[in-house]
Amino acid sequence: MLYTKTGSGYPIIFLPGLFAGGWIWNAVVEDIVKKGYSAIVFNESIPVSFGGSYKKAKDALDNVMEMCHKPPYLVGNSLGALIALHYTSMNLPQVKGLIMSGAPGQIEADAGVSLSELRTGEKKYARQLMGNVYFDKSKVSQRGIDEISHLFSDNQIHKDIVRWLSFSRKYDVPTALNKITIPTHFIWGDNDMITPIEPWVALSQRKENVTLTAIEDCGHSPMLEKPHAFLDNLLSLLTPEVISER
Repeated sequence: MLYTKTGSGYPIIFLPGLFAGGWIWNAVVEDIVKKGYSAIVFNESIPVSFGGSYKKAKDALDNVMEMCHKPPYLVGNSLGALIALHYTSMNLPQVKGLIMSGAPGQIEADAGVSLSELRTGEKKYARQLMGNVYFDKSKVSQRGIDEISHLFSDNQIHKDIVRWLSFSRKYDVPTALNKITIPTHFIWGDNDMITPIEPWVALSQRKENVTLTAIEDCGHSPMLEKPHAFLDNLLSLLTPEVISER
């Protein structure tokens, strides 16, 4: 199944990352559903869910949009955030609000491990990459290590990963952001070693509809490392009319 829907309230769509599936949202989704919202989560990582094509991602999002009773919020981490940004910029009337975390497209730091090393599928390289995702290394997920190792061991998935990396490195974030007039919020780990926060702080200061929250002592994926802080920020962004539907 491409995605899983839980809850019956106002819809919120959660996009996965390049190297991790929808499980990264488990803690956030569990609580958001308890709060009375509907969560729609893409189950697998981006290259598994969408291959190597933005068109496939767009078609999948179009299908999910059709089942939503009202324009949903789009929430994405890492490459999922960049896909959410691009989709929103092209489909403004269909999206209520945009929440991004750890997106590429600006400064991308050295991940500390090469694609050729990851391509071997050896767990030590996957572990090294995951270690750079977290500020608190004690929270490194074995599930994440296993998933990275599996993804890079598959020849087709590896090719799709390379295509998405090319997409992100060529993407013009400021131009896309300038097209967006709906509420947009960046939730960033203040110690993101993969996609550093600094250029996103600058972007958030240029437009009135864009805001940013920095989560302290947190790395690239705050929904994993600090899920309660991420949830609190997400809930604070929901507009009064959305909250009143709960």
